[in-house]
Amino acid sequence: MSKHAMLALAVLALGLAPVPAPAQGREVTGRVTRLLGEVPVGLATITEVGGQGVAQSAADGTFRITVAQGDVRLLVRAIGYQKKEVPVNAGESNVVVKLAEDPFRLEAVVVTGQTTTLERRNATTANVSIRSNELNTAPAQTVEQAMQGKALGAVISMNSGAPGGGAQVQIRGITSILGNGQPLFVMDGVIISNDAISDGANSITGAGTRTTSAGIGGTQDALVNRLADLNQEEIESIEFLKSAAATAMYGSRATNGVVVIRTKRGTPSATPQFNLTSRVGRSAAYRLLGTRQFTTVAQVAALPYGNGATSPDPNLLSELYPSGQIPFTHDYEKELYDNDAPSYEVTGSFNGGTAATQYYVNLTARDETGIARNTGARLYALRTNVDQAFLNGKVKVTSGLNITRNSLNRGLSNNDNTNTSPIYGFAYTPGVINLDSVDATGTYVRNPFNGGGNGVSNPFETFRYLRLNELTFRQIGNLNASWSALSAAQHQVSVTATGGFDRVQISGDLFSPPFLEYEGSDGFFGRTVRTEGNIFNYNLQLAGTWAYQPTNAVSLTTTAGYSWETQYNRVVRTRSRGLLAGVETTNSGTVLQVSDSVYADFRDMALFASEQVLALNERLALTGGIRADRSSANGDRHKYYVFPRASASYRFPDLGELVNEVKLRGGWGRTGNRPRYGDRDVLLAVGTTIGGTATPVQAGTLGDSLIKPETLTEIEAGADVTFLKRRLQFEGTWYSRRITDLLLQPATIPSGGITNRNINGGELSNKGVEAGLTAAAVQTRDVDLTLRATFAKNKQEIKNLPAGVPRFPAPGSFGASFGRNFISPGGETTWIWGNVPLDANRNPLPIGVLVTDPSAVAFIRDTVAGNYNPDFVMQFSGSLRWKRLTLATTVSWQQGGQVSDMTRDLWDEGGTSRDYDDPVTRETMGDGWALNVPSGYTAGSFRYDSWSNGDVRAYVEDATNVRVRDISLSYQAPDSWLQSLGARSLRFTAQARNPFVFTHYWSFDPEFNNFGATNLNRFIDLAPFPGNRQFYLSVDVGW
Repeated sequence: MSKHAMLALAVLALGLAPVPAPAQGREVTGRVTRLLGEVPVGLATITEVGGQGVAQSAADGTFRITVAQGDVRLLVRAIGYQKKEVPVNAGESNVVVKLAEDPFRLEAVVVTGQTTTLERRNATTANVSIRSNELNTAPAQTVEQAMQGKALGAVISMNSGAPGGGAQVQIRGITSILGNGQPLFVMDGVIISNDAISDGANSITGAGTRTTSAGIGGTQDALVNRLADLNQEEIESIEFLKSAAATAMYGSRATNGVVVIRTKRGTPSATPQFNLTSRVGRSAAYRLLGTRQFTTVAQVAALPYGNGATSPDPNLLSELYPSGQIPFTHDYEKELYDNDAPSYEVTGSFNGGTAATQYYVNLTARDETGIARNTGARLYALRTNVDQAFLNGKVKVTSGLNITRNSLNRGLSNNDNTNTSPIYGFAYTPGVINLDSVDATGTYVRNPFNGGGNGVSNPFETFRYLRLNELTFRQIGNLNASWSALSAAQHQVSVTATGGFDRVQISGDLFSPPFLEYEGSDGFFGRTVRTEGNIFNYNLQLAGTWAYQPTNAVSLTTTAGYSWETQYNRVVRTRSRGLLAGVETTNSGTVLQVSDSVYADFRDMALFASEQVLALNERLALTGGIRADRSSANGDRHKYYVFPRASASYRFPDLGELVNEVKLRGGWGRTGNRPRYGDRDVLLAVGTTIGGTATPVQAGTLGDSLIKPETLTEIEAGADVTFLKRRLQFEGTWYSRRITDLLLQPATIPSGGITNRNINGGELSNKGVEAGLTAAAVQTRDVDLTLRATFAKNKQEIKNLPAGVPRFPAPGSFGASFGRNFISPGGETTWIWGNVPLDANRNPLPIGVLVTDPSAVAFIRDTVAGNYNPDFVMQFSGSLRWKRLTLATTVSWQQGGQVSDMTRDLWDEGGTSRDYDDPVTRETMGDGWALNVPSGYTAGSFRYDSWSNGDVRAYVEDATNVRVRDISLSYQAPDSWLQSLGARSLRFTAQARNPFVFTHYWSFDPEFNNFGATNLNRFIDLAPFPGNRQFYLSVDVGW
């Protein structure tokens, strides 16, 4: 090892090592307990007010702290408890501190500005905060899955069950048709990327056009968004800013809400603390589709096999079943998605420090084994946070660095046109041959069905030999420095500088060997795709804050500053088809194609100012602010767009025994959604090459040099009420949103050489209510019971479109045969449009009438066939502690909403659905169907013929479901066990993720979505990777 490397390691070791403070003053011992029941409170932080003493309580609540001589005061804080300041006289050496619980988190702080916060009891807008223990009730594929069921007003859905995640977060409904639809994610002051990049699966599946370089990857490739790189073990809390009165501080990127993530930091303690968590578990597929049971060769030979394909080789079935009887039907899903290899997770953290210096280091290794063979996700994550104070605390510097390596092998899933996605292919493959077998040469059995040959695939062979890997290397760094320039009795002035970066390097590797059955369907055998994605974001902010307290009852905080942000996203894909035998590189094929795309290259600048007032002994809270943004995405890059906000709350405390406190709050704000990259540009496309020089031609889409951000204006009003001696709290919020200057891309006359143009115009509206009820039902020494229920409902409408812009289908949707969103004034953005048979008065006829009585049909029109917006969503969570046992769970209930179940359509078309042979009855078909079917029809054939004749409603299904999101049962070891191990804490936990789902929905999961994180068309279920439930055993040890 070089001298420079040894020196660097030595410096790093010295930097991480705790520096003992010289002993001085006197020692005080004590114990922290809960006020009710005197239960010990561990991990409480005890600090000397105005001094240097700091300590942390052990698992039994005891602590030891060195303080100054004379009378002192100790401030004691613990998560979930109200802080308390206690005096310690000069002659005292031992104290007992009893903390009252804070079940409603009224002392938790919420973000109100770039550098300001308020305690939740004074918050002026609705907010949601999720703590670390709630995120880690059970292991999760990603942070989004860990948040499901815990964020009132946010819809969080996993796109499929594939390992490694892939999810979407939507706050208070749809806010854009074409623009960005996801929240802004901010971690420790750094704006982080949540982009999703295709690895080129479309080159196999052909879900979209795949012959050109633009079709190497596609939006239907089961994409993974970049929140999958975050490690929830490092996260201290996640706060959802929903109201425009709160999010306007982020200007033209805040229309969809803001999610603020805070990571764990070091805690001052007498000795460093080390924590080790180890988990082992397994995943199991749930709600597999099952399959039709075939008993005779004649049944199989009569199958249509879909798409007009021919019947299979009759000699094969005769050889396999000479008697004509089939004794056993394979369930290919159960055979393919049967991987029960264990998953594991190991996390170690080290933290500690003094009043001046705190440090936190966390290292996690997680291996999630997929339920399909050769699939899985492996994450390695390192987090270091250091906080340092200088000049007696006048200067504070906090820094953090996160490094992750995330490797994903997710297999194929979702829509395809080559019969390579397993659920798609199995739909047309009756389970009468053993696909999971090889011949004497080691070659897998060829799939003879649905035409056979290279028009189909054997998924067992595909998952054995296809390589589809995504490797992500990511670094997120942050640095914050604050200087307390003035600290007087009534005035405090500080200056804060915050900066950070998010650097993501993504390498996708796809290799499909030439011998796979489906190869050659496009005339080339074997293909390889190399994807290189580079994302680089950084942001800087400088702010000054003046806090003025003229009296004890009034405080004013003024903030002003400047920020700069930049984001860059470039993806280069190289594909080669027709490979040399045994060669995997992209330069070995007969056809080489390259795609080089820049998806983001933004530079944003903003000026901001805000004012926060607390008055009348903190009964009245007022916040207001303004932000002026300019961006390279706008048509006029020098113009500032202004986003103001204002909100207020007033508390009525100490009202009585029944109603203890009432807080009324209201807010108004305006936020923006900047144009997409390139919307402003009037670009020329590349034409043919003449004399070695490319020629410019007119681009198909005309940019708008005056394009501007979409604008959201929101009014919010609500109340928070505490009842029954602060055992019960209700929160209710109503909001009304108006989104104008929509980003649109209407069609033009094709003869002009331009097919579309970018414009602003039109209006959406979104109104809704949110309510929550939290109860600290029982609080005794041996038993604690806390319950919470939430309710959310909204309606999303299309108010108008600009003059001259006709109604149009949402971009990226399927046709009217499958269901799609339609942008039509007066309609709702969540309506599902499709072909529906109507009578002479244009009233919808019963489903199936095209089969039972086609003469009754006067028209078949593309009209409203359903609505995927739920009637309401409720979430339930609870925690029950009995002595050393603690039970915690989260349950979700979605009532109503509909999904276009194209997976069922496939299986009915192939004649393999599990209920294909069921009789046609009200019980098997459900409401709304005409049941007087001609003889010979079964449930499956009736559904399919009703759909294929022109009625999309045959596969529009109710999405009502109740599910247990997570559940855990933990045991806190007694002190005698700790003493024998020399440990500070020890806990054993059994955990489960998605253990139960209750629904009448036919396919895997009504939350799954073929198109991933899109604004619209979020209701298409089409051959996804099956869902899974996870079970873990966990051991947590602290020293």
